Amino acid sequence: MEKLKISENRRFFTRQDGKPFIWLADTVWTIAQRLKWDDAEYLMQKRKSQGFTVLQIVALNPEQDKEMKDPAGNKALLHNNLNTPNEQYFQYLDFILDKAEQYGFYVLLLPVWGELVVGHNWMGEFSDKIVTEDNAYEYGKWIGNRYKDRSNIIWCLGGDRQPVHLEIDYKDVWRSMAEGLAKGVLDKDLQYKGKEPDWEKLLITYHPCHEQETGECSTMSYWTDEESWISFIMIQSGHGLTPKNYELVKTQYDREHPMPVFDAEPAYEQMPTVWPATPSDFHGEWIVRKRAYWSLFAGSFGHTYGHASVWCMISERERDVWRAYSWFEALDRPGAWQIKILRDFLESRDLSQCIPCQKLLLEQSETTGGHIDEHIQACSGSDGSYICIYFPSGGEETIDISRLNSDHLQMSWFNPRDGQCYSQENVISNEPVRFAKVSTHAERDVIRIVTPTRGQEQDWVCVIESGENGNIIPGKAQTYGEMPVPSEVKKVFPAW
Repeated sequence: MEKLKISENRRFFTRQDGKPFIWLADTVWTIAQRLKWDDAEYLMQKRKSQGFTVLQIVALNPEQDKEMKDPAGNKALLHNNLNTPNEQYFQYLDFILDKAEQYGFYVLLLPVWGELVVGHNWMGEFSDKIVTEDNAYEYGKWIGNRYKDRSNIIWCLGGDRQPVHLEIDYKDVWRSMAEGLAKGVLDKDLQYKGKEPDWEKLLITYHPCHEQETGECSTMSYWTDEESWISFIMIQSGHGLTPKNYELVKTQYDREHPMPVFDAEPAYEQMPTVWPATPSDFHGEWIVRKRAYWSLFAGSFGHTYGHASVWCMISERERDVWRAYSWFEALDRPGAWQIKILRDFLESRDLSQCIPCQKLLLEQSETTGGHIDEHIQACSGSDGSYICIYFPSGGEETIDISRLNSDHLQMSWFNPRDGQCYSQENVISNEPVRFAKVSTHAERDVIRIVTPTRGQEQDWVCVIESGENGNIIPGKAQTYGEMPVPSEVKKVFPAW
């Protein structure tokens, strides 16, 4: 696999030939600890067939197992010491990374989870701080050197914690680890705030938490542009119902010094919306779609999906009222398959030309617009070849089409729930499109559009583009990977 790089305009990732890379990730944080080899391969086969391109994996994660054992029972660290990593454990992580490359996945790899730095979990329990300023550099150097020849790894520090946690500043721990990675991967002695161009060769971000008290949830919430090791921005819009990730993305997209930005931990499918939760307080596939289309149309370079039973690999015997599915069952939940539909849609557009464009919407301002579930998000091709408008609950809107560079336009309605696409002539709606002229500061060409259906979970994408583009079907179904026919019924490996 060829290494990815950041585009010249610093908005998205490309391959070495400059072709935009479609980043659609799955959060499989604990795969190296919780799934034996054939289960891990099955998961990758399934995600490949669903159009995923990236796996988010943690090397050391204590959330499901404090001793961080692999499926064979090998502890990750001998004597719980970061200076004595267990070779047997890391050989299994090597295998997982080998399989990821075999199936064409890039891996966003976290060397450690943030809990190991701050010594505090989300249940309020305290533990030893295994990762410190004294050992972070050497571990970063060690794991960087181990994987320096792998072209499909992108690095991520943090791990669901802000660098200032419970009023304690851990920035120097993460800086040391970043400098260690630079030494291990590049064999370069780079300083965290040095402007050495070699940092460009080492793609690193920081995974924050979503602070309930402040709403801070971005890589750059506590870091500044002096941190030269940070090359792209991660947002955790989180699992609540109220975060407006289109606003969170816009804030980072509009920075003076641009960096690629994406929502890497949005609301997971089947995750509780509040805590403590009742049986009705769980996310379905609608919020998966909303967060994805909102963020992508607002300027994200990609998006991450998650399921409450997959990130922690819940086994059959661990299922309960809060985690109704095993990881195996959860792989086929609707939200995951709708990521394939999203991939199909993105493959029909030129991502390098896509820019957020709320000014197309003449009735909804850029940051307001009624209830959150009615927020319409628009983007356009910078070359004037197309515009796309996402309606999370259906509805109607007046659209400024004057930026389109053609007098001959075609309009389509794309259904993100099932991937079907309809021409304007084939939708069933009352007056679905009305053409008009309006005057504000200047005369503009506008159309009034009405979605085919409206209401909760009735989301639509309107695509208006130049008729000269030919018969391009938005979201035409494609095949990304075939699932092999099993010789016997697949069984879920029990959790350790």
